[in-house]
Amino acid sequence: MNKRQLNKRLKSISTVATAAVIIVIIIVAGVGGYYYYMITSSKVTPSHPSKGSVKIALLLAGVKTDLSWNEAGYVMTMQLAKDLTNAGYNVTVSVAEGLYTSEEILPAMQTYASKGYNIIIGMGFQDQAPATAIHAQYPNTLFLIVDGYQSGPNMQALLSEDDQIGFVEGVWAALLSKDHVVGDIEGMNVGSVTWAVKGFDLGVQYADQNFLHGINTTIITTFVGNFNDPAGALSAAQAAVSRGADVLFSDGGGGIIEGVAEGAAIANIPFLYSNYNATAFDPETTYGGVSYTFAPLLYQAAISWLTNKTISPLPYYANFANGGFTLSMTSYNPSNVTTIVNNIESALAHNQIRIYQEAANGTMVYSPVTPSYNSLFG
Repeated sequence: MNKRQLNKRLKSISTVATAAVIIVIIIVAGVGGYYYYMITSSKVTPSHPSKGSVKIALLLAGVKTDLSWNEAGYVMTMQLAKDLTNAGYNVTVSVAEGLYTSEEILPAMQTYASKGYNIIIGMGFQDQAPATAIHAQYPNTLFLIVDGYQSGPNMQALLSEDDQIGFVEGVWAALLSKDHVVGDIEGMNVGSVTWAVKGFDLGVQYADQNFLHGINTTIITTFVGNFNDPAGALSAAQAAVSRGADVLFSDGGGGIIEGVAEGAAIANIPFLYSNYNATAFDPETTYGGVSYTFAPLLYQAAISWLTNKTISPLPYYANFANGGFTLSMTSYNPSNVTTIVNNIESALAHNQIRIYQEAANGTMVYSPVTPSYNSLFG
């Protein structure tokens, strides 16, 4: 994203009934030196008698205006603030950006918890270990970890069924590809990205078998190695194009999606995204994608915690059925592709297509009929 685009994006971000905005730079001693993190606090005031004050902290690995994973986290947290405000709470939200390692995340979590924050939201698997280390010390704080993997009395994971996203976009990419070669460029093979990649492969396979008369579409999958390397993602995208890919997809988050979008723009080929609406990176080559919102799940967890200090014993899952995923398609898509992709999304939402692990060997497969299967997500 260039400076002009970034300024435009910054001006377009709107907060909900923001009464005050405070920007603070905190310097924290870390291993081998110092690092910084940015906190933006917004106070959201209810229009009727308050049930009490609620302080929410959001920890991001990147910036809240990245048109990707971090921005999705910011938008859903502000929606949570709005929902709690409508329920009668006096809400303050603080956002810490640029926290990627455990050494950076841990002191930020401790600072928030020690200051009496009711809810701390970690927007990634990297927040799990720090939360696990300290949540028992702060029993009055709820730790919600997106893409997490552990739970406790005051700690819970929020997961996304990214296999569904990958499946939809795999079908989509295969249908758009003229040369039957597609590229999937990702950050790291971890967490929800792993499921998105596997789902993408199955979606391509499904399209080949059901719509492309047995064509075997080639998938070029590349992991850049981290989630904030636009140059590396661009290089990987261009390498895929040089090998014949004429459609590019990314679930990689942050700088990865930015780099892949640029690669698609340079090659003038379709780009498909997930996480958040990334159309602004290049409106001319973006054919659409799937956006996350954990807002309903966050609200469910927050209300349970604020009213009786309990949370679900099981992780919260975002998917097409509960509105956690939203499909968007631009007008560039041929009408038959639009129809098929929308039908696939509906079939997943209504459990007419299931993605599961075979009981015999754990292989991930799909079925258009109800199988005997081990569910991936409970």
